[in-house]
Amino acid sequence: MRATKESVIIAKYISTFLNDYMPSQKTKSGYTVKSYDEALTLYIAFLESEKGINDGNLCAGCFSSENIESWLVWLRDKRGNSPETCNVRLASLRTFVKYLGKQDVKYLYLSQEASQIDRRKTVAPKVVGMSKAAVLALIEAPDVSTKAGRRDIALMVTMYGTAARISEILSLKIEHLHLNERKPYVTVIGKGDKIRTLYLLPKTVAHLNAYVRDAHGNNPLPDSYVFFSRNKGLGGQMCQNAVNK
Repeated sequence: MRATKESVIIAKYISTFLNDYMPSQKTKSGYTVKSYDEALTLYIAFLESEKGINDGNLCAGCFSSENIESWLVWLRDKRGNSPETCNVRLASLRTFVKYLGKQDVKYLYLSQEASQIDRRKTVAPKVVGMSKAAVLALIEAPDVSTKAGRRDIALMVTMYGTAARISEILSLKIEHLHLNERKPYVTVIGKGDKIRTLYLLPKTVAHLNAYVRDAHGNNPLPDSYVFFSRNKGLGGQMCQNAVNK
């Protein structure tokens, strides 16, 4: 079946949204872009399996509030998604629908409809922190006689001392470290390119200073990643899979 003219237009908007708009205008985080990609992929899969709509007859009406509401039910019942996950997916789809309205004013009503959809009700989870003994056991696990061990201890102490997201810690560059100030701190770039200043405890500063000398030498390059990839070198940040390993 030949694709309709509108389906081709919508498909192009999806492509430019994920490949151009999101990385350049919204976020530099590959993980965040991936989350938007997953949400749209799931929505298209829902339209195909539940509504009989494929990439050849995709239209603006496919993004009606009625369809989005049905999709949220599908995510919950067919995929077993939690209310929190459904809300994340909804936020991603809303952003895309809002983008559609910006590209073509005749799609503006879709964004207005989507904004009226209620978020799923959630229950705040009880947060149980690690005990002091557990934290000490974790900190003592790396073998500090090796470079990798000294890197690991520096990474964990920095994460613990700043309470920053792992993506923010891995995005740190040498120029973001201000360890010789009267009140040492790091600057992190979070979601939406928001810059935050996080002050450091003396023990964190000591570990970072020792690690930087060990891994970067006495004259570290400002644009080098603090925690860099073994394969890519100083210009490539360590990935989250490596941290998990």
